[in-house]
This record gives sequence, structure tokens and C-alpha cells, in this order.
Amino acid sequence: MGQNKLISFRHAWARTVPRYFPDRELMLRTDGKVWFVKISHKLQLSVLASVLIMSGWAIFASLTFFINDKIIEAKDNQILNSRLIYRNLLSEVSDYQNKFATLTNGLERNHTLMLNLVEKNATLQQNLRATESELATSQQRQDEIIAAKDDLKHKLGKIEQGMRSLNTRNFELKGNLSSISSDLEGALAERNASRALANRLENQVASLKKELNDLQESEKDVIARLTRRASEKIDELETFVARTGLKPSKLVAGLEGNDSTAAGGPFIAYSGEVDAGEHLKASINNLESRLSQLETLEKLVNVMPLSPPLDHFSVSSHYGKRRDPINRRWAMHYGLDLGGIRGSSIFSTAPGVVKFAGRKGKYGRLVVIDHGHGFKTRYGHLHKILVKRGQKVDYRTKIALLGSSGRSTGPHLHYEVLYNGRAYNPWKFIKAGRYVYKE
Repeated sequence: MGQNKLISFRHAWARTVPRYFPDRELMLRTDGKVWFVKISHKLQLSVLASVLIMSGWAIFASLTFFINDKIIEAKDNQILNSRLIYRNLLSEVSDYQNKFATLTNGLERNHTLMLNLVEKNATLQQNLRATESELATSQQRQDEIIAAKDDLKHKLGKIEQGMRSLNTRNFELKGNLSSISSDLEGALAERNASRALANRLENQVASLKKELNDLQESEKDVIARLTRRASEKIDELETFVARTGLKPSKLVAGLEGNDSTAAGGPFIAYSGEVDAGEHLKASINNLESRLSQLETLEKLVNVMPLSPPLDHFSVSSHYGKRRDPINRRWAMHYGLDLGGIRGSSIFSTAPGVVKFAGRKGKYGRLVVIDHGHGFKTRYGHLHKILVKRGQKVDYRTKIALLGSSGRSTGPHLHYEVLYNGRAYNPWKFIKAGRYVYKE
């Protein structure tokens, strides 16, 4: 069937071509000579096809040239816009580099100030221990002086008793003065000697009392000075702790426990008529209370996470209410998102023990460090973990590398600070740490 159609098409073509393109002859005459040029229908078809092909090619080339010219013009505009954007980006990169350099210099200065603060703290503790030793020595000397005073009083009592015995003897001797005149003269000499001894002993007692008073005044000055220093240091630490959003009184109460004998307050000298020893004892008890409070605050400050976990970062999301970066719904953000370069080093913000190191749900790779006394820190979305569970870490120990694991839109660190299981704003702790370094 198909072969018959092909044969029919060939017959129709053979009939149509001679009709429209019959064989033609051209007669050319030159100098009396005549030439006949035969143009067959095949040659005519070839020429027509060539003309059509050349016309199509010319049209196609014209359209292509016009379209390419428009495309090149659009590309040139895109290149110009890209250059402008690139120049703006270069300017922004330069600004960010200057900001990073300024931030790096500030961190170096803060680190130097923190080291100076640690040295001052060590010096103060050494001075406190030396003063405690001096107080113990002074207390021992005071006990010796009191014992000597009691011994002198005992001797004075014996002397007074002897003098009363001598007076009694004198009255007895008066009845027989003529017979015992020599004995009376001896008794008078003994009495004079006893009075001289009593005067010397009274002078010694007065001198010892003066030395005792001077010693007590010196001890009062030392204790008052130490109490003032401790109170000033406590005020500084309480101001610093308050900057983190925590209440210093609750922190100290939580660390010391509910002790009914605990006491405190600023040192106020009492000028009432009380025994000097009792007054000194009260001053020493007050100083011990302030030193105990200072030691407690220093323990808390030593375990509080105060430094940033990254050397270079930008805050991409603060603590508190925010729109979720993935579903754009309102949510509570219990941490601080610190943006940075993938693979940047992450450091522990305080000494402690690693309680968790591995993958945990939407946190991705997570590290949890327990710093003691109720403080914990979390480090989420990590690229690589460098510590193990149960490992002890110091301040600024390298624990992980920055990444984008878990529920994350890009490289950043999700950083949390917890106290007794409750999340607090990490940015306040970082700002408080900068305040301490500045001081």
C-alpha cells in the first residue's frame, strides 16, 4: 500500500514539474554565430532552490544579528550592574575588616585587664591570709597580757594582805613599845619596802594596760581596714553579678545554704561602754562574716560563664521573642545565635565538666558543660566536637568547631546559659564580663 502511494507521488511530480518548469532554450547570437543553450527543468529547480536557500539564509542571518545585538546589550547592562554591586561589596568588606580589627584590639585589651584583675585578686587573698596570721598572733599576745594582768592582780592582793597583817602587828606592838622598838623599826622598813614594791607593780600594771590598749587599737584599725576592703570588694562583685540578670543575694544563699547563724552587713564601729575584748571579738566575727561572703562571691564568679565562646562573631539573633527563621512564626529563643566562619574555633566560657557531647535533635551536634554551683552552658549546631563526655575543661579550652548541623539556616553557634535549669540571656553575661575586664 505504501509502495503504491510512493509510485503515485512520483507520477504526479513527473507531470507537475514539466508543466511549471518546461525545458527552455536560450539563443545567443554573436558576430553572426548562433548558440543554443538548453535549460532543463532540473537546472531550473536547482537555481530556484539555491535562490530560496540564499534568501532564507539572509533572513536568518539578519534576525540572528539583530537578536544577538540585543542580547549583547542586555549582557553589557548586567555586567555594569554586577561591577557596581561588586564595588559596593568591596566597600562593605573593607568596613567589616576595620570593625573586626577594632573588635580584636578591644578583646586583647580586655584580656590584659582580666589578667590584671586576677593578679589583684591573688594579691588581696595573700594579704588577707597574712592579716589573719597577724590577728592570730595578736590574739595570742593579748591572752598572754591578760594572764600577766591576772597574775599581777593576784600578787597585789597578797601584798595588800601582807600590809594588813603588818598593820595588825603594829597595833599589837604598841602595847609593848619599849621592849620591841627594834622590832618596830624592822617592821617599818619592811612596810616601806612593800610600799615601794607596790608602787613599782602599779607602774608595771599601768604600762601593761597602755600596751594592751595600743595593741587593741592597732588591731581595731587593721580589722576595720580589712573589713572596708572586703566590703568594697563585695559591692563590686555584687554589682557585677547583678549585670548578668541574677540576684547576688539568692546566689549566695543558694551556695551557703540556709544557715541560721549566718550574718553580715557593713562594718560600723561601736563606741559604747563595753569590754575591749568583747568589742574586738565582735569586730573579728564581723570580718570573718564579710570574708566568708567575699569568698562565696569569688567562687561564683570563678564558675560563671563570662567570656564569649568565639573570638570573632556577629550576633545574628538575640535572646527572647523572635520570628522563627524557618517558618517565620513567633517563637521564644532561649539562646544567642553568633554568626561566624564555618570551622571557627569555639571555646569553653568557664571551667567545668562536659556532661553531653554528641547529636541531639534540632540542636544538631551539641556540647553541654556543667560549671558547678548550678551553672551550665550549651553549644549547638556544631561542625565538629573536640571533647568527650566526662572530660574536664578549663577556661578558654577549645571544645568544637562552628558549623550548621541540626535545624539551622547557615553557619552559626547557638549558645545558652542556664542557672538551676533556667535559661538566662547570655549577652548580659558577656557584657558583664567585659565590664569586669574594663575595671
